[in-house]
Amino acid sequence: MAGLPPRWMERLQEMSPAEQERFLSNNEHFKGLPPERQAQIRKRLQRWNSLTPEQQEALRDRERVWRQMTPEQKQYVRGQLLPKWQQLPPDRRKVILQKLTALRGLSDSERAAKLNDQAFLEGLSPDERTMLRDLSNLHVGQPPEPAQDNP
Repeated sequence: MAGLPPRWMERLQEMSPAEQERFLSNNEHFKGLPPERQAQIRKRLQRWNSLTPEQQEALRDRERVWRQMTPEQKQYVRGQLLPKWQQLPPDRRKVILQKLTALRGLSDSERAAKLNDQAFLEGLSPDERTMLRDLSNLHVGQPPEPAQDNP
């Protein structure tokens, strides 16, 4: 959500709907936003609140992955990967997501072995195989990296 203070939406997502409303009603920054921007934020929160806990966690995971990407990776995802993903029929997306789930939690070497296993890749077109590799290399669908404490 461009233009919002850092981590603002994350904080709001941790609140109950009543707490969210109280926060927004008392927040000067929010009240200073144009009405259409306020409506966008409220709509996003409504969508968030309607998700299951599993869907919310999956969305948080994707946001964590996005924040960890380099600017070049983000540019590649926006310019290349996302347009190709959006052109895939839903059934093909589902197949790739199932493959990504199977790669979840594997070490880099185990994941590389799976991605070179013809039996694992069976049924995927060359473009889908490339997409699966790219998504896997970006750690989409992977658990977040543990936070590193600086000594």
